[in-house]
Amino acid sequence: MRPNWFTILDKSLRMKMLVMFVLLTVLPLILIGCIAYIKSSNIVSERAYSLAQIKVSQLTREIDVLFQDIYRFNEIGKQQSTVQFLLNEEETYDEAKEILNLYDFYQKSYLSGEHIFDIEIMSLAGKTISDRRGVYQRHDIEPEQWLAENPTNPKMEITSRNGFPTLEMTYPIVWDITDTVIGIMKLTIDASVITSVLDEVMLTENSSFFITSTDRNIFLQQEGNDTTPFYFDLDKISNKQGYYQDDGNFYVFETSQMTGWKVVGHAPTHEIMRDSNEIRTLIFITVISSTIFIIGLYMFISNKLILPIRTLKDKMKQAAGGNLTTHVDPVGEDEIATLGHSFNQMIYKIKSLLDLSIEEQKKLKTAEFRTMQAQVNPHFLYNTLDTIVWLAETKENQSVIKITKALSQYCRISLNKGKDWITISDEIAHINSYLYIQKTRYEDILEVAVDIEEAVLRYQILKLLLQPIVENAIYHGIKNKRGRGFLRIKGTKESNHTIRFEVIDNGIGMEQERLEKLRQHIFSGEIIPEAKNGFGLMNVQQRIKLYYGKEYGLKINSWKSSGTRVSITIPIVEGEN
Repeated sequence: MRPNWFTILDKSLRMKMLVMFVLLTVLPLILIGCIAYIKSSNIVSERAYSLAQIKVSQLTREIDVLFQDIYRFNEIGKQQSTVQFLLNEEETYDEAKEILNLYDFYQKSYLSGEHIFDIEIMSLAGKTISDRRGVYQRHDIEPEQWLAENPTNPKMEITSRNGFPTLEMTYPIVWDITDTVIGIMKLTIDASVITSVLDEVMLTENSSFFITSTDRNIFLQQEGNDTTPFYFDLDKISNKQGYYQDDGNFYVFETSQMTGWKVVGHAPTHEIMRDSNEIRTLIFITVISSTIFIIGLYMFISNKLILPIRTLKDKMKQAAGGNLTTHVDPVGEDEIATLGHSFNQMIYKIKSLLDLSIEEQKKLKTAEFRTMQAQVNPHFLYNTLDTIVWLAETKENQSVIKITKALSQYCRISLNKGKDWITISDEIAHINSYLYIQKTRYEDILEVAVDIEEAVLRYQILKLLLQPIVENAIYHGIKNKRGRGFLRIKGTKESNHTIRFEVIDNGIGMEQERLEKLRQHIFSGEIIPEAKNGFGLMNVQQRIKLYYGKEYGLKINSWKSSGTRVSITIPIVEGEN
């Protein structure tokens, strides 16, 4: 079984157009937006990564330049006076003085000199000359042990002096003649000169730079930044330079040629990708706005195209339901407007043909009714005249006069100058004349009660609607009953729109099976041979449906040996018709 949305597509032209709009406009727009985002994101990402790499390279070069300048102080260890100081264990005042002069000269000659707190040269025996303390014997360091651990490589260590971080660089002094280590030189450098270089560069608002060795130890970082970065994956920073992302963090690194340190930049990935995210947001807003605009455009276009079709569809449904007064007001001169004009012409022709058919049916029913009257009246007149003769023979002159007057009144109203509509008052008078004649004939077995509300007597009614019902009750109900028969006629105003008549008798009634056949005979309009007493009722039912409408008519209830109740519901008709 197909999904419900397939059914919706089958039934709704508007939905089909919406799907077409989505397939032709919205989906390509979303596809283009995704491609644009991916392309722009890649470009922005590469640009951000390249910019970060450039910044960390700049830092690395600045640090290398700084240490290249500091390494020039190593030349002091190669001077003759320094060699003499280290080799001669005795007091060497002249050499010491010359070395101190060299300290002062180098500090003034190089820019990095102002950041060097102290320069120390120490022999293997502990004889030391310091820029700050002069010549003294040192016992807190074992040169031989240090040389065993670092025979040729310099040693760098972060220390503290007066609460300020310092970098101590210690490396051996080699005598060129023997190519042996004769002493140690230590430079104490203000570490802030390095952190100040780090402070000059930022990747993002919350970024930070660190200097670390390959053993993961971070020994320098930007001032004011006490945030320790996430664990450095040695495998990922084993290359000379590069970048990687890990757990929402971005790392970029480069190796210093002078020190072998790793200068590492760290920033949250979302900040590095901020421009990319902004582009994504812009593309998303653009796609959503365009989609809303397209759907709005579709609603406008569909209203212009679909609304007339939907209106025509609704009008057709109304026409199919029987409302032939519906009408379409076409707008414009397009194909839909042409359909509207054609629909109006079709409805007009159908209504004309239907009205003509109804009129012909009315004429046919009128002719049938008058034919029935022509058949019934002679039989009724024969019986009535026979009664008059009988009364005359018995010399009941007053009875003859009254029954003759009743017959005259009955015939006058029946003819009514050929008109089909009379007042309810005249219809009741007609029934009273008929009942007077019948009571005269069946004076011992018939008792009649007429109860009609005064308010309904002025309204119009089709002629001879009630008389066939009364006649049917007498001939097929009361006449065949043993004992006295009772007939009651009621008329009430049920609402502001309808009147209800009831003809009730206590005749022989009908069995349920026969009652159902009679109802079928009356309401279908088909002549059933065994329903001999239904022709008059069927005629009344069809006349009511024809003149008043399908919602009005007869209702019959009957009980075996108890009687029958016939109800007639008709609308209120004012004045003459």
